[in-house]
Parts: sequence; structure tokens; C-alpha cells
Amino acid sequence: MTYIYRNWRWILAIVFLGCGFAGFMSGVGATERDLSNANPFALLYYAMGLFILGGMDLGVPVGGPVWGQVLTWVAYFGAPLLTTSALVEWLQVLVANPSRWLRKLRGHTIIVGINDLSRSVMDKIESLDPGSQLIVIERDIRKSVRQELEDRYAARCLAGDFTDEYFLRMLRIGRVKQVVLASENDFDNFETASKLLELRPELGKRIVLHSNRLRYLREMAHSSVVQHTHTFNSYQLAAQHMVRSVMMEHFKTTSQLDTVVIAGFGRFGQTVLEELEGIGTSELNAIAIIDVDAHRRVMVADEQVEMHAGVEKHIFQGEIGHPEVWHKVEDSLDLSDGIPLVLMATGQDDENLRTGIWLSKRHSNAKVMIRSQRESHFAASVGQTSGIHTFSLQQVFQDSLPDEWFTYSSSVD
Repeated sequence: MTYIYRNWRWILAIVFLGCGFAGFMSGVGATERDLSNANPFALLYYAMGLFILGGMDLGVPVGGPVWGQVLTWVAYFGAPLLTTSALVEWLQVLVANPSRWLRKLRGHTIIVGINDLSRSVMDKIESLDPGSQLIVIERDIRKSVRQELEDRYAARCLAGDFTDEYFLRMLRIGRVKQVVLASENDFDNFETASKLLELRPELGKRIVLHSNRLRYLREMAHSSVVQHTHTFNSYQLAAQHMVRSVMMEHFKTTSQLDTVVIAGFGRFGQTVLEELEGIGTSELNAIAIIDVDAHRRVMVADEQVEMHAGVEKHIFQGEIGHPEVWHKVEDSLDLSDGIPLVLMATGQDDENLRTGIWLSKRHSNAKVMIRSQRESHFAASVGQTSGIHTFSLQQVFQDSLPDEWFTYSSSVD
């Protein structure tokens, strides 16, 4: 089946050639040329000519058996149509050839990587500058993804190795407005940034680099890449925005020190804890952490960042959806006192929603915040009816991106 799909045009060419030749051999003639005395090689030649002239030099088929005329008419229509389709496809490839439009690039924004993160960045750029010319780079781009990006952002897509110096020069980096490095591979992002700075030092802060691992970013803090570009971790940026713009507003409305429960202690939960530790005892009484691997993850977090000694922390290991875990939390903390803030922060959207609804019924006084990875109309509608706060990490991250990173009005040159 794959062979047929890849070679369908050649197969049809043989079919149409065979139809024309068989029709002429059966005794079918033409109005503008006498084929009655033509030998088989001449008839084959005339059949091949149908692909170029469509029979205009021969005239229409006449005479011969009915089946012969049917075959000839199939060749008369099929052969030139096949040639036309091949020509149109060739022209499309010629027009879409990257070497043609790459030469004309100026004031463009290069986005490296195709994922939720890069889409959020493109949404941000579109909101600030709707006319931005986006060039999306990835090593391999599926046809459906390419079509989506072209339709949604009017972006040009180019597949290639973005760590290769020759490939980077092809992208006209001397005339670029800015570069966003958002691939899934941290080393490749840093490698690309390093080569860009070597080729064009003036790019500097026009390079925005994402590190998927916050620990890796911190280890690279003294590198020239971190010092000369904008570097960030999406979870840290989203956590900062969430704590400063949402949680702090809640803390200010309460009359007593607050209790916070972080249910799910992955990368987002850890960065939220770090931000909360920065607030300290001025607003917080205690922080509870729930995770299936809570003890190890808290130990890793303590190793990376010096935690505030004044805020009381309680660690509970287990599934966030298991009632026994919450019984242990309730034995240690009085969740019925005041307005405790509960953040459902695991990477499992369905478990966050289910447990959050259950908890809001159990402790109606609590402010329950439920995370989803992407915007969810379903979660939002359930949240409205249940009185809980739902948010998408993707939207929070997009809101947290500083506008000044994406407000360059012209290219480097």
C-alpha cells in the first residue's frame, strides 16, 4: 500500500499509456491523422504524445470497437490531466522552496521548537505585534503541524538542525528581530544561543532561551549565554506570576496567617513552594506538601534553594486522591480554620479536578485552585458550578511572559 501511495503518478502514467496504445491497436483512428497503416511503434509514440498535447495534433478518436474508443477516451482525458497535476505540484514546490523566501527575510522572529511552550510564545507575540513574521524551526515537522502553524500564525516552517552554524546563517540572523529558543532539549538551546552570540554578538537580549530544567538553568548561571540573553524556566515564571498576582491577593484578604496545601510536588509545585518561601512568616503559618515521592522531591528542592526556616512545613507521601492522605493532613493542620489555600498541582488534569471537587465539598471554607495543562472549557464550567478556581498552566505562563522581551520594532541591522 505504501508503494502505491508513493508511486501513484507513475502507476497512472503506465495505465493511461496502456489505454491509449490498446485503443489505437484495436483499430481506433483519429479525425486529423490516418492511423490505419501506422506500425505499433508509431502508435506507442502517438499514445505518449497524449501526455503533452492531449491529442490536439491527432484529433478526436473515431471508428474501431466501443471498448477501444472507451480506452482511448480515458487516455485522452487522463494523460494531460496527469501531466498538468505534476506541473502544478512542481510549481508549488518551486514557489515554496525555502531558498527563495529565505533570501528576502528581514525583521523576522525565529521560533525554535514546536510544543505548548512555543505556541504560548507565538500567541504572546501575536497579541503584541499581529504583523510579526514568524519562522518556526524544528528538526522534523509533520505535515498536519505545518498546516496548523501556517493557518494559525501565518508562520513559515523550516525543518533542519538549528544547532548547525551553516543552517543558522541561512536564517538571515543578521536581519532578525529576535530569536526564541524553546526546544525540548536544554543543551541544544544553549548550544544554539552560544553559536548565535558568536556569529552575531549584537543579538544579545534579543535571544530568549527556555530551559526545561530549572536545576540545569541554575548550574549554567555563570555562562556567557545566561549573562547575555534572556533565560527562563516556564514553571518558575508561571509560579512567580501565580503567587504574586493570585495567591498574594488571597493572603491580603485574610485576617490571620495562612495555611497552604500543595497537592502535587513536581516542577510547578516546587517553584510555587520556592516563591511562597520568599514570602515567609509575614503571611504564612504552615505549608503542607503532598506527593507520591514527596520526601525525595523536598530533599532535592532543599538542596537547590535555601528554604525559609520560619514557615512550618508538613510533608505527606501518597496519592493526592487517597482519602487516607487527607486524613493525615487534617490530623496535622486544621483545614476548617480560616480560609486555607489548596493548590491541586499534579500533572494529571483529571485527578486534580476530581480531588479538588471532593475537597471543596469536604472543606467548603477552603480556596481550592485546580491546575490543568491547557485551557479547559469543561474544567472552567465545572469550577463555576462547584465554586473552585481553575487555571491553565499554559495561560498563566503566557500571561507571565514580560512584554519587553517581545517588543523590538526592527531588526538588528
